[in-house]
Order: sequence, then C-alpha cells, then structure tokens
Amino acid sequence: MATKRLRDTRNYSENMRNSILERRETSLFKKAEELSILCDVEVAIIIFRPGKIHPIAWKSTSLAQNVLTRYLSFIEFKRLEKLVTHEGYLQKKVNKKEEHISKLEKMNEAKEMEILFNQLVEGKSIDELDAREMKGLLKVFAAKMAKLDERKKELNQLPNPPSNKENITSPMEESFNDPWFIHTIATLGDGSGIEHAPKEGNDINVEDDGHSKDLD
Repeated sequence: MATKRLRDTRNYSENMRNSILERRETSLFKKAEELSILCDVEVAIIIFRPGKIHPIAWKSTSLAQNVLTRYLSFIEFKRLEKLVTHEGYLQKKVNKKEEHISKLEKMNEAKEMEILFNQLVEGKSIDELDAREMKGLLKVFAAKMAKLDERKKELNQLPNPPSNKENITSPMEESFNDPWFIHTIATLGDGSGIEHAPKEGNDINVEDDGHSKDLD
C-alpha cells in the first residue's frame, strides 16, 4: 500500500490541527490493537499534546503506567538495544535514499563515459573534453585495459591435461596398429614391389604381386 504524503499543518488553525490529530490517534490505536493481537504483546501508547497537562494513554492509564514501569526497570543497554526514535527512523530512510541516488549517479556517469569513449573512437577531438570527462575516460581506459589483460591470460593459458592417467588412443593411432591399414598404405604408389614380411598371428599374407591372400 502506497504511503500518503504528510501535510505540513503548522499553518493550519488550532481546531483543524486537533481534528487531524484525533483522526490520526484513532488510526494509531487501531494499528496498535492489531499489533498486540497478532504478536501477542502488550502495547501502550502515551501521547503528550502541546499545551496540555495530562497525556493521552492507550489502552488505559493504568496499563500504560505498568508497561512504562516495567520498561524503565530494565538496565539501560537493554532498553536502548532495540530502541527506535523518530529521528533515527527518518535518518535510516534518508541514508537509504542517498545510497540509491549515488548508485544511479554512478550508473549514469558510466554510461556517459562509454558514449564519450565511442565518440572519441569515431573522431571527436580530445581538446573538447573538460577535466571531469578526462577523469572519467581514464577510468574507462583502465577498465578496458584490465579486461584486455585478462583476455590475454586466458588465451595464453595452456589447456589442462586429462585428469585420468589411462592411455587414450586416437582413431589414427588405432589405424597405425591395424595390419590391413599398413598393407593398404604399402601397396599404394607405383608398384615398386616392396615386400613386407607377414606378422605372426595374423590371418593375412602379403604376396609379391601386391594382393592379399587368406591363409588356410
């Protein structure tokens, strides 16, 4: 649910301010009742009106006094451990907004410097730049050089050897150990009549005419 914009009531009349306060008190008491039921805690509210001697206590004066007395009975660091003041709450919101604005400014500056860098590549004169733009371009150059160095290291890095220590043979190495492949390679050419002695244990015999004959 979107938060409503708070109105500055300092220039309002006293009757108007009292009317607004009463409506806000009703809404505040309702939220406190919901919080007390949902979280099973005791909630007390004490409101001091300007110019009034007796404060407004919710739910009752006795309950508010009891809760306040028990709160004050704790030692100081226990009381301040989770204490949230209105000023502290607003300061946290301001810090969060400032952090968000700072992040957006850095993003916009980075995009601006990237556009300016492309303009220089296309032929824009560097004499047209001011000190802020020069400083931003130096950061862009440094970042691009770092990326280039990282890419060079990746290209120069040798591939890692296989993790397993088993003998890995390629299809070409298996062909070199195949007798039929050796015989076929030897018979290619101009038929110079090179003889190859048959290997023991093979079923193929190489004859002088360059043809193979199955042994019986």
